[in-house]
Amino acid sequence: MVLLALVLIPLIAAVLLLALRPAAATARGLALTSSLLTLALTLWLWYTWNGTAVTAINHDWVPAWGMRLVLGYSGIGLLMLVLTAVLFPFIIGTGYKQPVGNGALVNALLLFCQAALFGVFMAQNAFLFYIFFELTLLPIFFLLLRWGGEHKRSITIRFFLYTLLGGLALLFSIAYVTLQTPVPHSADFTALAALDLPMDVQLWLFWAMFLAFAIKMPIFPFHSWQPETYTMAPTQGTMVLSAVMGKMGIYGIVVFLFTILPEGSAHWRHVVVGLSLFGAIYAAVIAFRQDNFKRLVAYSSMSHMGLMCAALFALNTYGISGGLYQTFAHGVLMVCLFYIAGMMHQRVGSHHFAQMGGMKSAMPRLALLFMLVVGNAIAMPLTQSFPGEWLMFTGLWRMEPWLALAGVVLIVLGAIYMLYAYQRVLLGPDRSHTAPDADGEEHFLLVPLIAICFLVGLFPNLVLQLVDAPVQQLLNSFTSLP
Repeated sequence: MVLLALVLIPLIAAVLLLALRPAAATARGLALTSSLLTLALTLWLWYTWNGTAVTAINHDWVPAWGMRLVLGYSGIGLLMLVLTAVLFPFIIGTGYKQPVGNGALVNALLLFCQAALFGVFMAQNAFLFYIFFELTLLPIFFLLLRWGGEHKRSITIRFFLYTLLGGLALLFSIAYVTLQTPVPHSADFTALAALDLPMDVQLWLFWAMFLAFAIKMPIFPFHSWQPETYTMAPTQGTMVLSAVMGKMGIYGIVVFLFTILPEGSAHWRHVVVGLSLFGAIYAAVIAFRQDNFKRLVAYSSMSHMGLMCAALFALNTYGISGGLYQTFAHGVLMVCLFYIAGMMHQRVGSHHFAQMGGMKSAMPRLALLFMLVVGNAIAMPLTQSFPGEWLMFTGLWRMEPWLALAGVVLIVLGAIYMLYAYQRVLLGPDRSHTAPDADGEEHFLLVPLIAICFLVGLFPNLVLQLVDAPVQQLLNSFTSLP
């Protein structure tokens, strides 16, 4: 019942907000209460997890189509549940200073998205996964279309078409592999993982599945929707897209490609690693050339996601564990960076660096908080990004030593564009800014996130213990690896 509650609590709260339409403050309070309840339940699941996969709900739904209502989680799924539950209270809390209007509708859409995300990470049936996967798109679509910035209609439509294309490719793939199971057909992940598909089938089916997850992350060359969408979206929408929804692509690669198509994944891994690392370096270079703070963070997110995808396809313990660990670290980091970008926009009325600078003396507390976040972004030791990047680079080295050179390039480029952003936002000659320093509410949101960054950096096993056993089990299926 706990798993069902994770979906129902935000869903019911969202329906109440739409039905009652309370004042903005009340709506935010109800949404925050709902997200804190799901956080408590998720932390309880984490605390009581015994290291084995859990299936809590198992019922027939449309057995003729292989559709069943099966909810559960492995250590990897639990990590994604924890990520979603930890970040949504902060994402909702961000709205207390967002003058978007109609707080009831905004928070209802966020809660609908959270309920669907919980469903994605708990679904143990491929069709059920697909339904939740597509449902996450609808509330974000309306959030962008209603509260997005300049050119919101054309950008939102392009985002929708990209993700719809990926979703249709995934639906076709699910239907195909389900029909390969013995009669009566089943789309349960256990049944699909037991398939031994011919190599020629795995080779083309890999790209049909991979398309959906590559678009969602996104990685090169399926990324063109991302920079404009992240820049145009309201702060809360950008946080959801970058910190949580992008991780559905990482999770989907592990759950679908590595378990159902292990030989196809092993065959195409060099191509995927090459595309991912090229995209990561390309995004890092483009980030440095930006004159818009929010757009710089958007390209930074794309660069990090490319490195995580490459590490997964190293197909060794270091790479997969590091990539999964970094999903949590990256999610927390993106909420911090986009929140700071939103704070600066509220103070100067723009995301452009030309309107910023020379504010360190007037905003010493904000300068300190931002510097701590930058330290995490460039993977300084003792921050949460350091263990993840070390594991990912080690995984790439174990695959091909020269690939680690790309990791070194990314470290240098990441430090350059993040320190460049800090310089352009806060340093330089003092200006006559009258904007206030970080206040108590902003400390209340940023300080706990920064504390999480250092806590996980000091004790990375908090995350790694969730994925160690599933990763070893996963690697056993890659019998064709050298």
